[in-house]
Amino acid sequence: MLTQDQIQFFRENGYLRVGRVLDDTELEALRRHVEWIASGEAAHVPAGRLQVEPRVAQGERAAENYELSLRKMYHLAWHDPMMLDHARRPSIVTRMQQLLGPDLKLYQDQLFMKPPQIGSRQAYHQDQPLGFWIAPPDRMTTCWTALDPSTRENGCLWVIPGSHIRGALSRAEMQEYEERALAGEQEAQVPLELEPGEASFHHGHLLHCSGENRSGQRRRGYATHYVSGLCRYTGLEPKEEFPLISGRDYPDTL
Repeated sequence: MLTQDQIQFFRENGYLRVGRVLDDTELEALRRHVEWIASGEAAHVPAGRLQVEPRVAQGERAAENYELSLRKMYHLAWHDPMMLDHARRPSIVTRMQQLLGPDLKLYQDQLFMKPPQIGSRQAYHQDQPLGFWIAPPDRMTTCWTALDPSTRENGCLWVIPGSHIRGALSRAEMQEYEERALAGEQEAQVPLELEPGEASFHHGHLLHCSGENRSGQRRRGYATHYVSGLCRYTGLEPKEEFPLISGRDYPDTL
């Protein structure tokens, strides 16, 4: 469980390192499973859920094999029971309930691969405004679980503490943060370096980015995006299924 100090820190800063959520056995099992999916041999996961690094896709860079060419895999829990089990892991869910309430749904998941030498930068952004159509919009939090060491050298997350308080920003405003970061003028940013099996939480409106992987070590991290089960869907597309993670369903909600 989170302490009151941790909850207060999250409320004020928009992020929180929560420590280990996977023991060594769970970590190794998840790594092996992810490698199998990333090989392209897991027929139950649609090929469209596996995204190749842009520079590899464009022929500018080469990778040793298909797995090491991937930028990310996403929407895995909708197809794979083991990935859904991770989203329902008590070491994550019991803490997430303290922030969002007892009723939780999984809105999306993304497994960022960040391969060595070719892993690309992810610009500063907020998660919720970029495709998470919920009301109220601030009832979303992401758990980012490290499968490998996540360091400054291989492209760990960077966050801007307290930036979630401003609410949803426009794309132009997010781009301004990115331009300052690229110019070396983003002094407020903090790196979230993690050991394998550790996790961090971040608010749906927290500005965050990740750097290029210039190292010889890959940096895999599984992001599971949770929303309150009391949220309404506000998207224009037909509402898809959002798995119930804990608690109960309510009428006219996700």
